[in-house]
Amino acid sequence: MEYVPVDKEICCVANLIRREIDNYSFGNLGGTEQRITRMNGWIIEYIYKKGGSDVFQKDLEKELSITRSTASKVIDLMEQKGLIEKSSVEYDARLKKLSLTPKAVEFCDEMEKIFQIVYDKVMKGFTKEEEEVLRGFMQRIKKNMT
Repeated sequence: MEYVPVDKEICCVANLIRREIDNYSFGNLGGTEQRITRMNGWIIEYIYKKGGSDVFQKDLEKELSITRSTASKVIDLMEQKGLIEKSSVEYDARLKKLSLTPKAVEFCDEMEKIFQIVYDKVMKGFTKEEEEVLRGFMQRIKKNMT
C-alpha cells in the first residue's frame, strides 16, 4: 500500500463529503439567487439545535474551526439572504446574538435529512466503538492544530 500523508487523506475525505452533500442538491434549497451553501447549512443546523440559547459569532468560529473574518463574511451574507438576524443582548452591548429567520427554519428538516444520509454513508461499516475512536482522533488533530 502506497504511503499517503494523513493530512492529504483528511483533505481527500473532506472533499468527498462535500461532493456527497452537493449531490443531494443541498445548494438548491435557497433557490438560484439565494443558494444555501454547506457552511450556511452547518450554521443553521448549529443555531437550530441550540434551541433558542444565545449563539454568537465566536461560538460559530469555535464550533466550525473558522477564522473571525470568515465567520463575519458568512454571517453577513446569510443576513443578506434573509437566513439569520443579528440582535443586541442586554448584558453586553458589544455582542450580537444570531437567530434564525422563519425562512431558515423552513429548510431545517430537509437539511437534517441530507446531513443524516451523508453521515450514514460516511459511517457505514463502522462500529460505535470505532466511531468514538475516530472522533477522538479528530478531536486530537483539531487540538494539535489550534
